[in-house]
Amino acid sequence: MKSAVCLCTLAGAVAFGVMIVPAQDLGSANKLFGGHKAAPAKKTTVKKAPPKTASTRTSTKKPATLVKAKPSQPEHAVAVTPAATQLYEKLIQEGNAARDARNYTAGETAYTRAKAIKLKDARALQGLGNLYSDQQRWSDAEQAYRQALLLDDRNPALYVALSYVLSQPLFVENLSTRYEESEKLSRRAIELAPSSALAFDQLGVSMELRGLIGAETENAYRNANRLDPTFAPPYAHLGRLLRRRGVTKESAEAYESAIRNATSAPTMVIVADVMQSEQRFADSEPLLRKALERDPRNPTALLLLGRALTTTGKFDEAERVLNKSLEVSPASFAPNLLLGSLYVRQGRFDQAEGSLLQALRFVSPTERRNLSRQFEAVGDGYMARGNSRGAERAYRKALELDGEKDILAGKIARAAEHS
Repeated sequence: MKSAVCLCTLAGAVAFGVMIVPAQDLGSANKLFGGHKAAPAKKTTVKKAPPKTASTRTSTKKPATLVKAKPSQPEHAVAVTPAATQLYEKLIQEGNAARDARNYTAGETAYTRAKAIKLKDARALQGLGNLYSDQQRWSDAEQAYRQALLLDDRNPALYVALSYVLSQPLFVENLSTRYEESEKLSRRAIELAPSSALAFDQLGVSMELRGLIGAETENAYRNANRLDPTFAPPYAHLGRLLRRRGVTKESAEAYESAIRNATSAPTMVIVADVMQSEQRFADSEPLLRKALERDPRNPTALLLLGRALTTTGKFDEAERVLNKSLEVSPASFAPNLLLGSLYVRQGRFDQAEGSLLQALRFVSPTERRNLSRQFEAVGDGYMARGNSRGAERAYRKALELDGEKDILAGKIARAAEHS
């Protein structure tokens, strides 16, 4: 897939009519570059991935130009007692542990309680952003990271994390503006952490999304490789870039380096995801199975494997994998959407409609158009089967979400005529 929409950062792309965007594991203790520490985090230079706990330092400087959000804390915060500080640290640790265990409900509860205790500490917000990113709750993740940056605008991990979220290929009108901001944020991360391989890798991805596939983008990936020769993602991204430019031999060598260096579950998932962005679904399957052997509840690996299995026609296993993803992340939009698409491919329109109605419970403004298209596909399926009432119901839901009004109005009228 050569379009800018499909070349996403450590994420999925458009597959069988549904845009599913799996999330990078931004630094959980399962092992994308280290685990958590029990003591309060200190400000550090991040080399590979955003840690779950951010700096305790509160800055009064303004955030980067395009980072816009309202602070969540009141202007006059009450002093935090030693007992409250101790509880805060305990809750941060609980949130980190819950996220590592893929217990997202407990993690969100712990981070949210912590956020209410220390209004000027960014770590709870960063933890929430990481947790939401895992579940592809992109609007929530963006808000959390922006608020965290207002409190800690010298933390390079936060700039990389927000850049990553903004580089997701969503159905939004301002996608190019989001990609531009993503690039600026990754450049700011490099200013703060010049030795961060992750920041250089994210810069390359952001530029590639903008259609910039020349020497500067290649150099960003190569700089990441130079800073950390064992970091797998830049090799995979470089392989994709070189393949786009027709440099097939070097592309294959870069992919080989990526697979060889993908020794943890998260890096295996990332490399597999880059493969899927080029529609190499069968090639991605072994890496994803290996990742799930090490981390059976990894939500991104489950989604990517479900998509690969669906694309290659292994529908029964795909359904089981996607249902497992829902067990891990029950409040997630993406697994329900992908299940709906799977059922449409099988002609199981009643079940498809049910999955999409579940997805509707968790849809964000940036995902409404995608969901609308899936309801329209269900309506088309009902009409082909002669179920005009079901078709009208699905078309109306598509129209409510964000559909093409003229087209859907015509389809609703035709369905009503046959009811």
